[in-house]
Amino acid sequence: MLSVECIMLTPSQAYGGGQPLTRILLVEDDDDLREGLAENLRLNGMLVTEADSGTAFHAARHSKSFDVAILDVNLPDANGFDLAASMVGDAMRPGVIMLTARTGQADRIRGYAEGADLYMTKPVAGEELLLAVRNLARRIQRAVPAATTTWKLDLLLRRLVSPDGRLINLSGREILLIEQFVGKKGEPIMRYALSEILGYGTPGPENRALDAVLRRLRQKFSDAGLEAPLTSVNNLGIRFIPPLIMT
Repeated sequence: MLSVECIMLTPSQAYGGGQPLTRILLVEDDDDLREGLAENLRLNGMLVTEADSGTAFHAARHSKSFDVAILDVNLPDANGFDLAASMVGDAMRPGVIMLTARTGQADRIRGYAEGADLYMTKPVAGEELLLAVRNLARRIQRAVPAATTTWKLDLLLRRLVSPDGRLINLSGREILLIEQFVGKKGEPIMRYALSEILGYGTPGPENRALDAVLRRLRQKFSDAGLEAPLTSVNNLGIRFIPPLIMT
C-alpha cells in the first residue's frame, strides 16, 4: 500500500516564510502505528507518504523525492537495513531514521553502518519523533548547495523536476502543454494557441478542456507541496514563470 499525502495546510500556508513543506517517507507495516505517526507529522505541517512494505518504499522513492525517510526494520518483503543502504548513493538522498523494536547493540551498529542518521527504538513518543525529524531535515537542507531556480522537463521519464528535486509525473497532454513553455522565459502563450496544440480546438464556454488540464496540473503541484509555476495572464494567456529546460 502506498498512500496519497494528506496535506493539512493550504499551499499558501505551507509556504509561510518561503519554506516548503518537509517531505517524509514513512515505512512501517503496523497499520495502526504508521497511521498514528503519520497523522501526528501531518498535523505539524509535514507531507507524509506512507508505505507498508519494501515494494511500496521503492515505488515512492522512484516517483518523488523526500527530505527524511523513517524506516522500520522488519517488513513483510524487505529488511529496513537494506532499504537504508539502497539510498546511500542517491544524489538527493534523504535523511534516514531507523525506527524499530530491535534494541540490540549489533542492530544499532548495523543501522548506522547502512547509512542511518538516527536509530530510534519503539515505542517512541510522537513529540520526540517530530523533533528528530525537524532537526534532521534542517541539517539535510543546510547541507544541500544553494538551489537553482530552474525546472526541468524530463521527456524520457515523463515528469517535471522542481528546482529542489521534487518529481511531478505527467500525462501525455501535460507533457505537450509544459513543452510549449521551454525557452519562453516567462512569456505568456495565448490560451487559444495552447488549446489548438493540445487538439482541443478553440476554447470557450462549451470547451473547457484546457482548463481541465491546467486544473489537474495545479493539483499535482499542490499534492507535492509546491506552488504552481503556471499562472494566468488577464484570462487570455498562460505563463510558466521560472526558467524551464528540457532534458
